[in-house]
Amino acid sequence: MRILVFDKGKTSRKVIVKPVIPKGYAKLVKALVDKALREEIGYPARVYITDYGEMLEHLYGEIQVMVKYGFYLEVMRRCDKPLGTNIAGVDVNSDRLNLVVTDENGDMVWKYTAKFPQVTSRGYPRKRAWSIIGEALHKVLKNAHSHGASVIAVENPKVIGYLRYYWMRNGDKKLENYNYKISIFRNSIIERIMWKALLYGLQVITVNPKGTTHSEDHEYIMRRYGLDRHTASAYLIALKARRNLQRP
Repeated sequence: MRILVFDKGKTSRKVIVKPVIPKGYAKLVKALVDKALREEIGYPARVYITDYGEMLEHLYGEIQVMVKYGFYLEVMRRCDKPLGTNIAGVDVNSDRLNLVVTDENGDMVWKYTAKFPQVTSRGYPRKRAWSIIGEALHKVLKNAHSHGASVIAVENPKVIGYLRYYWMRNGDKKLENYNYKISIFRNSIIERIMWKALLYGLQVITVNPKGTTHSEDHEYIMRRYGLDRHTASAYLIALKARRNLQRP
């Protein structure tokens, strides 16, 4: 890549940089470059500076390239179509993802939990945290697809945003890091699920989070099926999605 740089006297020149491409995106970058060389597609790019030497003798950062979402799906798609008509629900927390897949009767046919408690620690490298979360996210989506889900449901991130505001304003917290944890990761993880679900041929719908964590239905499901509170929440999310889609 040729990058335009300026010295202190504002004289410009171009330097050649060989970028390190993450393994998971090598296929996308190759397809993008091939199309760009044939003048079939264009893309914006920028250099994002993360650090620099004391005398500005060195700069450290990332080269960021933006592509259209449709092109991303075209190149990176993992599955063309769903294997069945089951509905999956995902309960998202800052340190785990809980998946429940339900059949046409609303019965639970599969459950799966991906945990990543280390990412909520203060000072944990942000880039490494999202790498771990990304791996967990793909495992959840792959599990949903392989167990016949055609729809995956998550809590509406806009509603969660409103609730988060009131939780923080009213000081409703159980742990010292509670506000920190809910304010950093949860909505962002939900948004990533919504972006990447189409890679597995899954339709995404959002449900109102009211009652999925603290309600009589939640307590009943925990007792009846012997589930932990997060898996019970995922089950309720799936059942809400089925009602919203007006499936029997």
